[in-house]
Amino acid sequence: MQVFDEITIHSPAKVNLMLSVHGRRPDGFHELTSLMVALKFGDTLTVRIRNANEDVLRCSDPAVPSGAENLVLRAASAFRERLERSVYFEFHLEKRIPMGAGLGGGSGNAVAALKGMNQLLGEPLNKETLHELAAKLGSDCPFFIDAKPAWICGRGERIEPLNASLCEQLQGVPLMLFKPNFAVNTAWAFQHLAANASENYRPEPVDTKGLEDSIQAGVLDNLLYNSFEATVGKKYVALPTLLDQLRNAGVACMMSGSGSSCFALPESRSVAPKQIKEIVVDGWGEEVFWVETSIC
Repeated sequence: MQVFDEITIHSPAKVNLMLSVHGRRPDGFHELTSLMVALKFGDTLTVRIRNANEDVLRCSDPAVPSGAENLVLRAASAFRERLERSVYFEFHLEKRIPMGAGLGGGSGNAVAALKGMNQLLGEPLNKETLHELAAKLGSDCPFFIDAKPAWICGRGERIEPLNASLCEQLQGVPLMLFKPNFAVNTAWAFQHLAANASENYRPEPVDTKGLEDSIQAGVLDNLLYNSFEATVGKKYVALPTLLDQLRNAGVACMMSGSGSSCFALPESRSVAPKQIKEIVVDGWGEEVFWVETSIC
């Protein structure tokens, strides 16, 4: 296996085309079902072996924490412990995915680090081991090992890839990402979801067959459901206000994850991306984060 001096990994953003939370588990995590897809838009992580006794992370965004709490450095520590070898790394993160957005930026960065370190050393760890390490780092992390459209179950550790035909239906579907100038704390969102359990949890299993039929037919509107929208929207009223405005204009849209990023699927509607952006900027101001991308 070829060993590299340096490697650069694409770290994609993700969105949840559907996210249904069923309830709190005995271990404190939440049981959920989600259809998760990766996007062409994302961060870039460059990994090098470092001749020192500590890892270092440099980031293009000074707001990103670069201490031991960063998931990239936690991934490096977990990788080294599993490898049982004193090897240290230098990471440079070109950050494009906004923080506190529900786009899986930190989780994807951690997995990019795992894959980059593994490739640099000639792939000493197999995919199953990387998956195991990813699951310990965070609930969203295992998805990014392959980053293919998949049903995510349990607390996020159970991944059921869509079949090739359904993946083909989703590939290349255009998507607009937009985020207001505030973030939503994921832990806060889960706490408030649990506080009104009877109102917010979906106790019944999601009918994945019906949703897969929607994908096959190209009718993605039927997928769009997010358990967090109502809860998060009670505090951050700018989110439901804008989403309702877009829906009234005929745009299929939804909040991703626990927010605050949202997305729109213009392909299934007659509303042009330019019109969607005008509505978003009019509602949230010129400082809004906006990206036009597609599902990979």
